[in-house]
Amino acid sequence: MKKEKSAKKTQNEVPNEQNYFHLKAGDTDPDLNKEILEVILGTENFCVYLDTDYFVQWKTSDSHQGQSCLGAILNKVASLEAQSQFIAETTVLQTVRRRIGEGLARCLSGYPDEDSFAALHEVEADIHAKNRVISWRWYFLSAMKLTGAAVILFGVLWVFRSFFNNLIGVTAFDIVLGTLCGSFGALLSVMSRSDRLVIDANAGEFLHHLEGYSRIIAGLVGGLLVSLAIKAKLFAGGVTFSGNELALMLFFCTVAGTSERLVPSLIMRVDKFISTSDR
Repeated sequence: MKKEKSAKKTQNEVPNEQNYFHLKAGDTDPDLNKEILEVILGTENFCVYLDTDYFVQWKTSDSHQGQSCLGAILNKVASLEAQSQFIAETTVLQTVRRRIGEGLARCLSGYPDEDSFAALHEVEADIHAKNRVISWRWYFLSAMKLTGAAVILFGVLWVFRSFFNNLIGVTAFDIVLGTLCGSFGALLSVMSRSDRLVIDANAGEFLHHLEGYSRIIAGLVGGLLVSLAIKAKLFAGGVTFSGNELALMLFFCTVAGTSERLVPSLIMRVDKFISTSDR
């Protein structure tokens, strides 16, 4: 009789051993010790879910028949999780990770390999699009902030130009204006070449801000060099112009911020001049 009770007890425990395949949100996975945020798909043979850290977790029973594409799918899942780390909004991140988990669930459900990969490729395309949008936003906002400060400073200097001309002199005042115009050209360069920028949001917001600031600062330096060269008659000294000389200088300074060739060519010209003088 005792043996019969023991056998019946064992038979009753078998379903309980499989209960973790029917976990629900809020439960703790007894095997991985992960708290479940959302169950993507749970069956008798496998379970795919998101944990509270928004990572895809999965498990199968011993009786589950593994698919030939499982290894490649798992590699793709890990890659997409890494690619989507830049997403800060939890609701968006949860949606993206859920879609990644759905691709894995298709594989575990026995769907054709191409269906699973197609689902993951769609997620990858959306991740790349989000990556580019966020990267542009970080990069352009930082560039626009610094340029905006230069615009305000330019406006203040121009409105009170009589005061500043008397304070620092006409030449120094013109050079300051030319320097600020270099930032305008740099922003124009950033905006016109947006489709050719190689940026990745996974590098972090700080690096994007640093890149945006450095591009505008490079424009400021270019504007400074060109304005100094014009005042020293090293650049555009032989140009005959019937209009306003200050406007011409500001134009060249703006071009210096936009162009990647003007300032280097000016530096080469000065270097050549120095080399000739030494001889």
